[in-house]
Amino acid sequence: MRIFAKILPLLVGVFLIALLSLNFVFKVRKGLTEIAVFSDSQRFVLRPPAIEASMENDEERDSLSIAKKMFRLYDEVETFVLFIGYPRSQHSLIGAILDAHPEVVIPHEYDLLKNLYRFESRRAANKNIQKYMLFNELRQTSETQALFGIRANRNNSLLGQREYTYNVPGQWQGGFDKKIKVIGDKKGGTTSMLLANPKNMESLEKIGQIVQIPMKFIHVTRNPFDNIATIMLRRKSSREKVRADGAEKVNETNALNSSINFYFRMAFANQRIKERYGDAVLDIPGHEMVLRPAETLHKLCDHLRVTCSDDFIKKCSSILYGSPSVTRNLVVWTKEQKARVTKMMETVSVLKDYSFDKYPE
Repeated sequence: MRIFAKILPLLVGVFLIALLSLNFVFKVRKGLTEIAVFSDSQRFVLRPPAIEASMENDEERDSLSIAKKMFRLYDEVETFVLFIGYPRSQHSLIGAILDAHPEVVIPHEYDLLKNLYRFESRRAANKNIQKYMLFNELRQTSETQALFGIRANRNNSLLGQREYTYNVPGQWQGGFDKKIKVIGDKKGGTTSMLLANPKNMESLEKIGQIVQIPMKFIHVTRNPFDNIATIMLRRKSSREKVRADGAEKVNETNALNSSINFYFRMAFANQRIKERYGDAVLDIPGHEMVLRPAETLHKLCDHLRVTCSDDFIKKCSSILYGSPSVTRNLVVWTKEQKARVTKMMETVSVLKDYSFDKYPE
């Protein structure tokens, strides 16, 4: 024992010298072998390829990596689109169909003009993240609507029984395929109502500054006589009553005059937008989507610079049925009211081809 006690320090010294001369140590971390190599100035960790790949996958799953991917996704967006027009003009249908495109995200009635203040904070502007905040909210809204809302299938929708669903089976509502080229908001009638106040036209410039990409507009129209009649009937809660066979026409001269004024405030606002933005505004008669879906979809896709595949057209066309609604004959028009509407239509370029006696065909 005394001899062992004397040579023990010597053995320990020899062991330490041998260890330092090798200049490496073996370690076991998380059940996987890695070699730690030390030098005078730095430390390197050498891992087997399988371990390195595993750690890269862990990093991809990290929330920061996901955030970076989303920022890059939004940086690839090429066009921001807004709907303008009039209530009850097929905006919802056209918006739902475009949201089904693999490279387009357009939620139902996000109402950007009313929510614009949420993206105007000085802090967000200083960090230059306003665009990303807006795009992310629009994408999430589209996703929620496709899962549980107005664009969900009937089994998942939380909106109860509805006469019509805006779900396009087998397409990309609420999502996208690889990239988003177009993003925007569908709130046509309300957007035009707000822009009827010339002061609010500045909001379009603010949106342009936030999104930092070209803006385009989809102007959905309908025969003004049908639009005005529907606006009045909905205000009077008479729309479904007069649709019944044998029901009398609604005779409300003052209410109809009010609806005429309301309609043309929007029409003149849309005219100003067309004058300011020119070819960035596409006019789409709402009934064309029902009567000629393939031709209309090609126009929309060309305007937004996205492809329009045969499968996309086929799937979207499958949800269309019936004929365009004609409501002008459900109300009583005076000769003066007809003449007044006709005269005002002549001052709005896109409305000139409509008339009381002309029906969608």
